[in-house]
Amino acid sequence: MTDISPKPIPGRVRNAGRPCLALALVVCLGPALAPPPPAAGQGSAPSHDRILQNAMVQGITMGIPGLSMAIGVGDSVLWWRTAGYNDLLRRVPVQADDRFGTGSITKTFVARVILQLAEEGKVELDRPATHYVDLPILQRIPNAGTATLRHLLNHQSGVPTWEFQEDWIRLGRGRDMTLGYVWGKEETLEYCTGDLLAATGEPGARYAYSNTNYTLLGLVIEAVTGNDVAAEIRRRILEPLGLRDTFLESFEEIPGGYVRHYHYATPAFEASAGVHRGFPELRPYLVESTGANLSPEWAAGGMVASARDLVRWARALRDGELLGPAMHEEALTYYPPASGANPRSRYLQGISWSADFHEGTAAFGHSGGTLGFTAYMYWLEGTDVILVMLANVGGMHSGLSPSPVGLFFRQVWLPAAMRYVAAVR
Repeated sequence: MTDISPKPIPGRVRNAGRPCLALALVVCLGPALAPPPPAAGQGSAPSHDRILQNAMVQGITMGIPGLSMAIGVGDSVLWWRTAGYNDLLRRVPVQADDRFGTGSITKTFVARVILQLAEEGKVELDRPATHYVDLPILQRIPNAGTATLRHLLNHQSGVPTWEFQEDWIRLGRGRDMTLGYVWGKEETLEYCTGDLLAATGEPGARYAYSNTNYTLLGLVIEAVTGNDVAAEIRRRILEPLGLRDTFLESFEEIPGGYVRHYHYATPAFEASAGVHRGFPELRPYLVESTGANLSPEWAAGGMVASARDLVRWARALRDGELLGPAMHEEALTYYPPASGANPRSRYLQGISWSADFHEGTAAFGHSGGTLGFTAYMYWLEGTDVILVMLANVGGMHSGLSPSPVGLFFRQVWLPAAMRYVAAVR
């Protein structure tokens, strides 16, 4: 068993659904744009830049604490800016290379390592995780012994997710957390055993998103390589691509740490998770969650990164870097489930696809949400345009659909970004 005793947290914070409730959260602490980074590599006229600057001001006036955004075109980052605060109380602005939690964008890194191992002949995508991982807990998890690695990658395993088990929500994101405690890598699996949760279907029968899938894939990586997931991601992806501001939080040192973070503590969040006494309320429905770490998310959602790093990563995913042509094709192949396939939305091997991302334009990529963070990373199909947006506020378990961040992304930022790209190209 993995050691789950309390440990010090490496690299902590960088110093520096109800529509009426969503409307109540759109309140202003006062717009605060961080000083813009150098304009090198942007090449856009100031009038075009104002399209996005105005959108960022709207985001902050909607009550989002801090934002970091970037647009990639071709082989470069065309535009990047930040808005709002890293630290609301001390009014410390977000800086260009500040790291934010990426949530489930972490899955894109884990999936890429699994595909590399398959390409190297070290794993077979049609074998189950139990072929590689010998842990008794796996025998107690529905479908863990029958779902293949490919089923885990594309969320057709039927393995239930620990993320929404009622006891875990309070222990992992709510009032019963032990601040400073680093969860063991397999510890979340105790919350998706058959006595607590049933399978969501037979392997391959239907799509059902599950964080457990990627916890299992993380364990496969470690069993096969003999190394930590963090070390394998760094050796295989981060170092080759020069991603210097991307880390697996709690499981490797983070020089300089990452931004402070906040969460929507709505009545729904209080009912399901409860607000930890160490999360101070800053205004109605908003608490600071900085005292918590991302360790329970681990391979399913525990990475932090800068917006510019994620633009570079999305380009690598899109262009098939770090994989041969055949495995790149495998990564982007859709395996329809036996029932319930959605022609407008598909989940591939660690990457999602949406037919109508914006006004009929399809996109590949991933979003992420966890305690204290919301993230988006997408590239537009048939183009060389990449869009990344990071926010240091989370909406998990809040019941907000959309959350203020989601509302801003879809109705303000995305249309502005598309207008900007059209204007400068």
